[in-house]
Amino acid sequence: MEDDAGPYGIWIAILALASLLFVIGMVWGELTNHRLWTGGFIGAVLIAYSFILLLMRKGGFTGV
Repeated sequence: MEDDAGPYGIWIAILALASLLFVIGMVWGELTNHRLWTGGFIGAVLIAYSFILLLMRKGGFTGV
């Protein structure tokens, strides 16, 4: 039996790792008073989360 959700899981893990790096960047931006960078990292996290949700739905992880 072949599992079609495998590639989706890999991309979800990659995006989750990228999101973690963006959050670290947000903390760095706040600590060093780089507000523009912080805003960019917030936007990147939101975009990454939207793609994670999309991949979870396409891979059948949500049951929807």
